[in-house]
Amino acid sequence: MNKNTKIIIITSDEDIIQRLISNESKNTQIINATETLHYLSKFKSNNDNQINKRVLESSTTNEERSIKVRKKWIDTVCVVCGDQGIGYNYNVLTCGSCKTFFRRNFNEDVDKLHCLTGDEQCSVSHEIRRKCQKCRLKRCFSIGMKPNVVKNNTKTKNIKKNLNNSLVSSFNEIDQLFTNENNIIDSKTISDTLFTRLSVEDWITVQNIQSSFEFFCDIPVEENSALMDLSDRTSAIISWSYVGSDNAMRFINFFRHMKEFEELNNDDRFILIKYNLFSIFLSSKGYYYKRTSCCHSIQVWQKEVENNRRFLSLCDSSSYDLNMCEDLAKCLIKLTERDPTIISLLSIILMFSPGISMNENEPLLKDSLSIYRIQCYFTKLLWNYLLDKLDEIQAHKYFIQLFTLILRIQLGAKELRQFFQHQFSITNTKDKVAPLMQTILHFY
Repeated sequence: MNKNTKIIIITSDEDIIQRLISNESKNTQIINATETLHYLSKFKSNNDNQINKRVLESSTTNEERSIKVRKKWIDTVCVVCGDQGIGYNYNVLTCGSCKTFFRRNFNEDVDKLHCLTGDEQCSVSHEIRRKCQKCRLKRCFSIGMKPNVVKNNTKTKNIKKNLNNSLVSSFNEIDQLFTNENNIIDSKTISDTLFTRLSVEDWITVQNIQSSFEFFCDIPVEENSALMDLSDRTSAIISWSYVGSDNAMRFINFFRHMKEFEELNNDDRFILIKYNLFSIFLSSKGYYYKRTSCCHSIQVWQKEVENNRRFLSLCDSSSYDLNMCEDLAKCLIKLTERDPTIISLLSIILMFSPGISMNENEPLLKDSLSIYRIQCYFTKLLWNYLLDKLDEIQAHKYFIQLFTLILRIQLGAKELRQFFQHQFSITNTKDKVAPLMQTILHFY
């Protein structure tokens, strides 16, 4: 017995609409859902052979979304010249003028450029009409604008072009399904036909996450080392708490710029920050040491290790193995290769992982299902990103290694938290700890 199939396609994509119109058959009807019910009713039919393709116009929704995007950047400032920012461009928050300037000049040899004043300290404020090209380009590089992001933008455009070509091919396959009455179409067939590993929207999400992570979470290791007071045990652990509090705020600001995090219940946000943030300290440790030269990176690493050993020598370090923490950081660097996309996605996955602190006093979440869905989404995003970089077998091996590291991070964070709890307890300095660190260390 022949089975008739009805397909309803709901879309606001103009390209898809035009393609459906051009391939319209006698059993195909296109309905504008924004018209009145009376208008819709005249298309109603009892003919079971009809295939309804319904088009939802969403111009109002798009306008509202555009307004929200514009409002997002209304209070931002370009970190290069101080003008109003338009978004993250080439890894930092900039205005449109500085974005264009960097795109046109990043290939220039800064040393060969001529300084207007000769002292190479010209102001590049947006209020100055004639800016020194050399000082402006040096400013762009010094605050972290990256030429490789320019290349990434080109790559994204190529991906979008390839995706559009793939979409045309996919529609040809769907047209064949429409014209063949013997085909039984299930949701899996349509899903496999329409979707690829990383959509253009996913690539944009990945780029935004990477830029935001690099902007907020690039912890200044050298500055932090200078702020540490290693004169005695009490001074050391108290100064550590304030350095840690500053670092914690960087990560909190990163998550506060995520729509998924901001839309959570207030209590759930607090629980995730309190119980999961300490693990993220360790997971992102492999990113801290990314600097402009390998020699400088090694020096920073060695200085950090020396400070850590000096810190532990002042404390009762018998309950903590520093080598474990150092080995974990080296494994993270080796596996992630300091890729900010992998590290930022890993940090997000850990943030939305209830119970990772292994604290039996951690309260239940009010909306655990939403948090689980967010975790699944970013896990899938990381997996698809790895598939784009590696083949499937390598991606499977990489994911297993990453999962093993997460277990080590989980155990390492628990031991390190217990170590600091013990230090502040025996020195009776809990009340002198930075307030944010009192929460993250689970004092209360």
